[in-house]
Amino acid sequence: MASFTMLQDGVNPGVPNEWTASTGSDFAALTASDDGATSYIYEQASAYNEITFTMANPSVAEASIDFDEDVTVQAFMKADYTFVGGTDFGAPHTYDYLKIQITGTGIVLGAQSKTLTTEDGSYPLYSGSATNFKSIGTAWDYEGLQNCQVKLENTSRPLRFHPIRVSYVYIKVMYSSRSVEVANNAPFFGANF
Repeated sequence: MASFTMLQDGVNPGVPNEWTASTGSDFAALTASDDGATSYIYEQASAYNEITFTMANPSVAEASIDFDEDVTVQAFMKADYTFVGGTDFGAPHTYDYLKIQITGTGIVLGAQSKTLTTEDGSYPLYSGSATNFKSIGTAWDYEGLQNCQVKLENTSRPLRFHPIRVSYVYIKVMYSSRSVEVANNAPFFGANF
C-alpha cells in the first residue's frame, strides 16, 4: 500500500476556534511541523473548547488512487499534558478527555477520546481510528479527501497548572495505486515502435 500525509493549511473559519496559540495567531503554522515543543496550541482553563483545522489538498492525483480498493484515512496528533508553575502533587496525572475527529463536508465520523499520560514535554503520537468510510456505507472518494478537516476538543477542564498542548496535527491516507495500462501501439505503427 502507498500512503501520503495531509497537513493542515488553516483553521476552519466557520466553527469556533477556542484554543490559544503559543506564539502569534497562525494556528496552522504552529502545528504543521513536527518540532516538539517549539510551537503548539494549548487549552488550560475551560472544558468543551474546540478547534478545527482545514487540511491541504491531497498531494497525489486522483487518477493515481484506486478507489475501488480500500482507502484508509486516519488523523494523528502529538500532544502532552504539561505541568507549568505551582507545586505538582501526585504526578504523573492523566487527562482522558481530548477528542480527535475527522470532519468535513459529507464526512460523518465519530470522535475518539485519547488519554494523555505524560508530563515530560515528550509529545507522544496519538491517533484517531483508521477508517475506510467517510460516512456510514460511503467509501472515501477524492472529493472526501479534499474536504477533510481535523477537529480537536477537550471535554473536561484540565487540572490547574496542567495545560493540554498539541504540537503537530496531520492525516495519513493509505491507498492502493491504480495500475496504468500501457497501450501496445505496435500493430498500428510497426514492431519497432
